[in-house]
Amino acid sequence: AENGAEREGVGIHSTASSMSDAGGFSLLKDDDNVEVGLTPNQQMRINNGTTHQPRSNVLGASPLEMQAHAALDSCNGLPWKHLTLLYILAGSAFITALVAVNKTPEGELSMSGSDLYTKSICPFGDLTWGDEVFQFDDHHYQIIGSKDALVSWREAAMDANSRCYGGQPGYLANIDSEDENDYLYAKLSKKPHFSPNTHDAWIGATDMKNEGVFSWIGPKHLINGVKFWEGDKNGQAIDGRYTNWGQDTSGQSQPDSNGEEDCIEMRGASPGRWNDKNCYQPNEFFIVEFGTPATSTDH
Repeated sequence: AENGAEREGVGIHSTASSMSDAGGFSLLKDDDNVEVGLTPNQQMRINNGTTHQPRSNVLGASPLEMQAHAALDSCNGLPWKHLTLLYILAGSAFITALVAVNKTPEGELSMSGSDLYTKSICPFGDLTWGDEVFQFDDHHYQIIGSKDALVSWREAAMDANSRCYGGQPGYLANIDSEDENDYLYAKLSKKPHFSPNTHDAWIGATDMKNEGVFSWIGPKHLINGVKFWEGDKNGQAIDGRYTNWGQDTSGQSQPDSNGEEDCIEMRGASPGRWNDKNCYQPNEFFIVEFGTPATSTDH
């Protein structure tokens, strides 16, 4: 029997050596001639020429004991280095979770859903960049720009979106009534260095997505805006929404059918009237609004 065990042990080592020579799997040995990566029990079985008898097959064991033995058998088949790595990873995950919980401000743990939404869209609180904020009919606005500014519609929209006030993000103004339009023009005309004869201001309307169909772009309507006009100067308002079209610098009634003019400005020379203009041409001023726009309500 001992000779058989020795022959079996020699066969194991011979097979490993032949596989190694063929470029396949091989058992690496350390200085004590012990295969690296094997548990002591596995090493003993190889040296003694014995096979593993699963603990779960023990006669007379209860179902609970058999489950425990099966768990031990599954772990016993793993190299000790793998088990050590598994324990380290589990411990690291637990410590990371504890640190994350401890770093969460106590105030955030008790926040309502609306408060969490506000913090997510305005994480740094009010960001108005020093410009005056004024109120009309429960809405807040800013007039941004100067006589030396040159801002495209897209640049104005991005700047507006970077602002926050009262937990609400900014956007280019959506205008839904004559009173609102007149108020905003009055504030614009009083802006330092604003010259009605030469300066205009961007507002939040465009027909970039669908030529000839003008929409207000604002909160929750950044792609599919709220439609308010369809057609050229002979078109019509959608759902009876407010419009205030004027003329361009050449006296042409607006909006015209020029496919390159997709963004709307508030004219200074024709007080408060609207004109469609190339989105990439510059204006000196733009109007920012905060809160839910009146244009988002049904008419």
